[in-house]
Amino acid sequence: MEIADLHKFLVIAQQQSLQKAAQILDTSPSALSKSLKRLESSLQVKLFDRIGKSLRLNEHGVMLQPRAVALTNLAEDTKTQLKRGSSAITCMVAASSILQFKWASVLARQTSVHEHITLVFDTQYEPNALHKLLAGEVDLAIVTGEVINNLPTDIHNTKLGELTMQIAMGNSHPLRKQKSTSLTQLAKYPFAAPNTSPFCGEQRGIGCDGWLSPKIDRKVKWVVNDYAVLGQLVKSGLALAYLPDYIVREWQLFELPKHSENLEYTEQVYLLSHKSAPTWLNELVRDLSIG
Repeated sequence: MEIADLHKFLVIAQQQSLQKAAQILDTSPSALSKSLKRLESSLQVKLFDRIGKSLRLNEHGVMLQPRAVALTNLAEDTKTQLKRGSSAITCMVAASSILQFKWASVLARQTSVHEHITLVFDTQYEPNALHKLLAGEVDLAIVTGEVINNLPTDIHNTKLGELTMQIAMGNSHPLRKQKSTSLTQLAKYPFAAPNTSPFCGEQRGIGCDGWLSPKIDRKVKWVVNDYAVLGQLVKSGLALAYLPDYIVREWQLFELPKHSENLEYTEQVYLLSHKSAPTWLNELVRDLSIG
């Protein structure tokens, strides 16, 4: 097996098309076809089933994929070790924008002392972030706790921290003057909320922002999936919103005054990587877990 062929195999598997993979790899479909045939010949098995114009991994391809990631990582790690101090490294990180809002800076601070490492953030909802990691297309993925259940055995998870969802308001909102708030009072004021989950990207309708209090008939007047726009509605004093605590602090918003009902919930945040990752990446992940 050639490492170059394994790398091309991973791109073909991710794109499910020779034409699309060829565009990414800046080569021709015929050259990729020869590479794939060479790999299949060396393994003496077929790796894809053709479904219409698409290529789908068969059982052999599925078995090869994590091993191909491990082997290409090992090859890259070997080159890095031999050229230590002289070669630049690009670290691809996939995460939703709402998680990047905080943890991009956490990773940036951690890597700031490593001049040879450049971070590239790929904005992806959690399912796609995990898919790209498994396919070897990114080095790291940032996800919430729901995603780490049933992870493949070759994926390592490191706890980065947690986020707490809170009801937020602007300084000019009428509730800002209240020392306490009843559920009856809260129900009178409109919310801005997305109808697409900012974490997984699924269109789950109102409540996909994590709202866990169905007993409260919250009045959603503005449906907004762009959090920059949502933030402006809250800052203006027009809307309430359910936001992560770090966004509340960064945007200088205010948490709802104390009340008898607990309207917050906390979610764990994890960094995912391959156990077979290159040495430099394992060292980075280890430093993050210590920090």
